[in-house]
Parts: sequence; structure tokens; C-alpha cells
Amino acid sequence: MHFIFKLLYLIITASLFGTGTKFLTIPANGLELAIGAHAIQKNGINPAAAINTNNEFLLNIAHGSWLGGSKLSAMKVSLPGQSISYGLELKYVDLDDLELRTERPTDDPLAFYGASGFALGGSFSKEWKGMAFGAQIHYIRIDLYSENSSGYGLDFGMVKTITPTFELGAAVLNAGRMSAMRNEEPQLPLRIIATTNLLLETGQVENNISISGEWSSLINSNALYISSSSRWNNFVILAGSKMAKKVIEISGGVGLQFGIYNLNYGTRFGSQDLGVPQMIDLTIQLP
Repeated sequence: MHFIFKLLYLIITASLFGTGTKFLTIPANGLELAIGAHAIQKNGINPAAAINTNNEFLLNIAHGSWLGGSKLSAMKVSLPGQSISYGLELKYVDLDDLELRTERPTDDPLAFYGASGFALGGSFSKEWKGMAFGAQIHYIRIDLYSENSSGYGLDFGMVKTITPTFELGAAVLNAGRMSAMRNEEPQLPLRIIATTNLLLETGQVENNISISGEWSSLINSNALYISSSSRWNNFVILAGSKMAKKVIEISGGVGLQFGIYNLNYGTRFGSQDLGVPQMIDLTIQLP
């Protein structure tokens, strides 16, 4: 019995620090899944890119699956302001039916348990001297079996329009800390991302070609993203790729705008052989 409790603690600890705070790096919608890390995309990860100058209320809701059978639900709200735009963001990821087993093969697991991650944040963005700046603070909580940890994270970003067809963006994500669990303290996945975006117009087609570089504390290494977004009238084709240490991923998707609604679908294929993530999101524009 002592061995079982010891093994239970080891499995919980390994699962938590292996997957717990990583949920913050999971794409929050189909568009982000299709094009990868992007510090300029308005419905993406950079709070500076969320400036709402059209005096419209924007609501984005998303749902999908991630690696290992985990499920994601997310919501973003963009509120216009006279000089500052504000936003709210919620993300929830859960993984059910994790099996507790001993090192000796058995037909049935000793028990089942689940893991979940929750983040709720508020952001602002503002234009100043030809640049856009933004920041977000979010409350974070992770739960696994009888263990839990909570804390806060900070995001910062900027976007600079060099010419009408060329933009630069950068973001620092998940700076903060979590409360300790027993004798361990979960570490937030600090990310530093820089993006260049070039707009090319060919007839009635608008092509956004982007290159992003990312450094992540999760792997203490770099990753390169190359993506494209091609729009013809109200139809969009999305494509992306990621190259990192021992990891290659190909992603894609489609988008469709009809009236006040904007629908995006994204999927990704990777070399990890842990499943095929799929996500769909809907953005509603209200006056």
C-alpha cells in the first residue's frame, strides 16, 4: 500500500510539471492553431495587436481538441475605447480518464483521475507615437487529482507598422509565478516571440506572409514559424509550419466571413504522433 501511495505521488508530480502550465501555450482558437505563434495577428497572442479602432464589440468563442485527447474551450472579448482598447480572455483545458497503474502490467488501472488548467485575464492596448502597445494580466489555476496551484501571469507586446505592407511585432508571454504544490512550484512557460509580416496583393487576392521566431523556457530552445493567410473576397486559406528541435509541424485551415460573423477552422499535423489537434472558432462583431 505504501508503494501505491508513493507511485501515485510520483505520477501526479510528473503529470503536473510535464503538462500542467503547458496549457498556456495551447492555441486559443482555430486561426492561431492554423498559423502558429504570431505576434501581429489581431485575434492572437499579442495584447498589443488587439486594438479595436472600429468602435465595435467583438466576441470570439472557440472549442477544440489538443494533443493527448485534451479538450479546450476559450473566449475572447474586445471592448472599444476612446483612446485605449480593453479585452477579456478565458481559457479552459481539461484532460480526463488518466489511468493510475503500477509498473507491473494489469488488466485494470488502480484508479482514474483528471487534469485541468484555467486562465482568466484582462488586457489593454493603446497606440502611441505610431506604435501599438499592450499588456495583459491573467489569473491561472491548475488542478490534478487532489493537487492544485494558482498564480498570475503577465503578457507584454508591441506592433510597429513600417509601411502599409510591412509590420513588425514582438511579445513576452507568461511572466509570473505560481504557488507551491507540496515541495514544488510549477514554472510558467515563458515565451518570447518576434514576427515580421508582409502583405502582397495579387489581383483580388490578399496574401499575408509571416515569419516568427520563438524562444521558450519549456524547451530552452528556439522555434521558427512560417505562415500565410490568403484572402479572396470573404474566403481565407490558412497555412503554417513550425520547425524546432526534434519537432516538425504542418498546419492549415480555412476562414469564412458572412455579415457580422467570422468563422475559422484549423488543424495541425506533427512529428510527435500524439494526435491531430483541431479547433474551430466564431467571431461576432456587434455595433
